Amino acid sequence: MPLSNSTTPANGSERDQVIPLIDSVKVKTNKRGRPRKPLKVLAADKAYDSKDKRAALPRRGIRPQWPKRVWKTKKKKARAIKISVPGFQ
Repeated sequence: MPLSNSTTPANGSERDQVIPLIDSVKVKTNKRGRPRKPLKVLAADKAYDSKDKRAALPRRGIRPQWPKRVWKTKKKKARAIKISVPGFQ
């Protein structure tokens, strides 16, 4: 039994659907009254990491538990080219 679901186009972004999907989750507690219990922790992979999502989840009382995305840069393998012009100092 799913907690919540949504259907999106195949070319749509999954990351844009995280916050609306979290807002639609309702967890049954088998008690009388409002059948809703807020989520405490959201675990995901690093593809969902972004600044706006990290800011939106604590406002809802949810702790994000996913690794931070680190952009790796390529190192220059060649040595720097020294430009020299004859007769110019």
